[in-house]
Amino acid sequence: MSKRAVIATSTGCLDYLDLDHDNLRILRMKITINEDTHDDFIGITADEFYRRLKEDDSLVPTSSMPSPGELYELLDELEGAGYDEVFVITISSGLSGTYGVCTAAMQNYEGNLTVHVVDSRNAAISEGWLSLETLRLIADDVPSADILAYLERIRTSRKQYFMVDNLRLFVANGRLSGASGFIGGLLKIKPILEVNDEGKIVPFQKVRTQKRALKEMVDIVIADLNKLKDFVVTYDTSDNTEGIAYVKERIAEAFPNYKYFEAPITPVIGCHTGIGTVGVAYFDLSE
Repeated sequence: MSKRAVIATSTGCLDYLDLDHDNLRILRMKITINEDTHDDFIGITADEFYRRLKEDDSLVPTSSMPSPGELYELLDELEGAGYDEVFVITISSGLSGTYGVCTAAMQNYEGNLTVHVVDSRNAAISEGWLSLETLRLIADDVPSADILAYLERIRTSRKQYFMVDNLRLFVANGRLSGASGFIGGLLKIKPILEVNDEGKIVPFQKVRTQKRALKEMVDIVIADLNKLKDFVVTYDTSDNTEGIAYVKERIAEAFPNYKYFEAPITPVIGCHTGIGTVGVAYFDLSE
């Protein structure tokens, strides 16, 4: 069996977990605030980023993709460390051009690694969970072809929802598909958004208050989970501690001892969600 590694994009929020994997590397996106550009997490963390957004509600931070050269650097590092094969797990191609950058980079790659670039069709910690699953399967010596088949199946065997407190940055940065019905009421609603099977963020439901939106979102998730034999849940938030606590409490009451992962929404995604977002997703593990 070859020596295998994973490169995750920083949008997967794995930096915020207590991980110890020698075969994991992070390909970092960029955040620009005014004239300053930062590497995601390394240059600015979630806590600092949301503090700055609270202090200046006129800020419109933007995100940018890593360069092919940055991917090559990580691949060269892994090859030098004795690895033979690498899985590159990217944020959804429906939300970022990073998957395209990575696949295009492979056309000019001159190293000796076998590289698999995988479009996660997810974002935030649900994206990161796919990288964690890949690491788990590598540790279990699962053949690479089987890992790729598993990722192909599992990446859309999920529902992923976000309650967004304010759509200002989503609209400013053009990351919300099919939003025409929402934009007219930006200041009056707390929308629930969904990541669809194509990995795009689309409107799901309009709700007037945050309390009602969180309740509706949790009700939907609990109803879905009641139909499944096995599942894992992921949680993320852009500095809405009360909101995420409510969601977690409701689901824990319904399903004691269930499996879940949680992480803050890292700044490169926070450029679009803004402050106050609460996200919950689940993957169907029944098969």
